Amino acid sequence: MGKVKPENEWKFKCANTGKAIKRRKRYYRNGKYYLNKASYEAQMKKEKDAKAKAAAEAAAAAPAAQ
Repeated sequence: MGKVKPENEWKFKCANTGKAIKRRKRYYRNGKYYLNKASYEAQMKKEKDAKAKAAAEAAAAAPAAQ
């Protein structure tokens, strides 16, 4: 016998929230699928804030290392 897939397994999940995405509602950007444009923009804002925080921490640690 072959593998049996569970009925609730979805092909696409939102990269931001992890919710299942129906084909007619998917929003594809930068190699990932999102529920909608607002979800995509929220993910980009989250990533931008994380990069800014990492840069600020690196800048604060750099003078201490010298």
